[in-house]
Amino acid sequence: MADAKRRPGLKPVERRTFLRYSLIGSVGAGLGGFGLASLGFLWPGSPEGLFGEVPLGNANDLADEIQNERAPIRVPEGGISIIVWDPSVSGADAAYGEHHQAILSDDVGLMALNSASCPHLGCGVPWCQSSQWFECPCHGSRYNRLGEWTGGPAPRGLDRYASFINGDGEFVVDLGQELTGPARTANILEQSPEGPHCVDA
Repeated sequence: MADAKRRPGLKPVERRTFLRYSLIGSVGAGLGGFGLASLGFLWPGSPEGLFGEVPLGNANDLADEIQNERAPIRVPEGGISIIVWDPSVSGADAAYGEHHQAILSDDVGLMALNSASCPHLGCGVPWCQSSQWFECPCHGSRYNRLGEWTGGPAPRGLDRYASFINGDGEFVVDLGQELTGPARTANILEQSPEGPHCVDA
């Protein structure tokens, strides 16, 4: 009866063939999952759940932590790295002061960089503690502590967000106002690497 009901032109699948295709499918699914996980590492999430003007904490406390640790504060939810910058450095206030108004003193201000997306191809750009630079693991673009381009294929420095300090003394980042990073020629900080690089150029 089973043979009589079998549709014409269809052949039964051999056990060996079935197992081979099952193995190929399992391996493919595993590699696909690994690939997606890798992409998640290289391309950290966009600022999902964060919109508009976002307070990120007491401005003085943030500045103290950054200076004590000699490292930016990363906000993964927004792909933001909070840095300290010096408005008193020649040319700094003219270049960045208009949109980065979180100024705590003559020589201490806060700024929010978009470290989730390298201007080259969009990879995440982690901080390298030894060199004191941001270094892209995908193609070797590098940026100094201020997010200015220092090398690699990226067309400009890291993009950033407008920011200010509100009436409660909190550092506020405006995620609705993303600013194009400085041109390659910008080198206000003139910061050389302070140790070994984390990523080969």
